[in-house]
Amino acid sequence: MNNFPLFFIHIPKTAGSSFRVAAEQYFGSEATYFDYGKGSNETHPDILKFEYESKDRYLAAKSIKRNAKFLSGHVIYPKYAPFFPAKSVVTFVRDPAQQVRSHFEHFSRLHGYKGSFEDFIQENRFANMQSKALNGVWTDAIGFIGITERYNESIALFNKYYGTDIKVLDINKNTAKASDTYTFTESETSLIKKMNAKDYELYNFALDRFTLHKELLDKELPLVRFGQMNILPKDKGRQLNIWACCYEQEEALVADIFLNDEVVDHIKLSDYRALASERNIHREGYIGKSYKYPDSFKKGQTVKVVEKQTQIVIFEDVVS
Repeated sequence: MNNFPLFFIHIPKTAGSSFRVAAEQYFGSEATYFDYGKGSNETHPDILKFEYESKDRYLAAKSIKRNAKFLSGHVIYPKYAPFFPAKSVVTFVRDPAQQVRSHFEHFSRLHGYKGSFEDFIQENRFANMQSKALNGVWTDAIGFIGITERYNESIALFNKYYGTDIKVLDINKNTAKASDTYTFTESETSLIKKMNAKDYELYNFALDRFTLHKELLDKELPLVRFGQMNILPKDKGRQLNIWACCYEQEEALVADIFLNDEVVDHIKLSDYRALASERNIHREGYIGKSYKYPDSFKKGQTVKVVEKQTQIVIFEDVVS
């Protein structure tokens, strides 16, 4: 599939400025579109015209898809989601405490924020900014999630996956800061964790995912993406509802079902899922599977679903 244009969700204070400038150098200014709001000089004229003046996002997206290789902005995923395959959506995430403190410093320095750091932490508009930006899609469906703390590695992995040659740049840092890492009091740490629980969940997921995707690409194995879908509380431990796919192949993924480490069944992840279709994830939404545990599955036994090509465990459960 054609990966371009890419849609870069630039979450504030996650090394996004370094990435988007490097991307502009690689793709060229004419093929790089920015959306940093109506009042920004960086926002592309076509986006100003169609998105902000005419209020016609469809025409803005049409111009982006026709002319651009790279779109970047402080925007949330749903804004342009209908126009981009999930594989073409990219972002960076950062340790939530570091992101919050960096955002506080930036907001105080450039936007005249007068409150204390603890005041800032407790404002809902600054909480869970990373997960808010990516809301509306299954996290593992996003094409690429880089890690700010592993920036050089992230650029290398990005280039390997998308076949690009974007350079490592290091810009837009707070030069007044003595160290690359902020430190916190116990009360600050506790408050940040309380206010940013979803961002911690996202960051920990992204770390695990980054490691897995790096291993798969290094082994030249398919880049399998997967996740759980909702089931009723009464059905937990009695059935599964999952999705999985690989953007680089059209065939549905096949998996083995293990019961206490013995293969007892096989499934194909080829059932329709509306969100997968709406969000352009893959195979027009035919990437799901529901499976009710048969009566032969006994309480306390372990259920695992293992994707055949990679031998990755894509689901694990205990029969109830």
